[in-house]
Amino acid sequence: MSEPLKSVHCRLSPEAHKVLAVLADVEEKDIAEMLRLIAEESLLGRVHVLTLAANKYRGVGFSGNLGDLAGGKGK
Repeated sequence: MSEPLKSVHCRLSPEAHKVLAVLADVEEKDIAEMLRLIAEESLLGRVHVLTLAANKYRGVGFSGNLGDLAGGKGK
């Protein structure tokens, strides 16, 4: 069973809203679902890039706390 989704409110510029509406129409999804998919893709992609960078720096001798980004317990 998957975890329940969290609710988030955001405001978009008129131009971004138009683009979102077109994408949602093409994908046959409502605007909120389309925005959720785009946001998750972007957020998870950024975390992946940060994790790769942190691992690269760790490999050359830098250290630090990756916390939740690397799946650790963090603070």
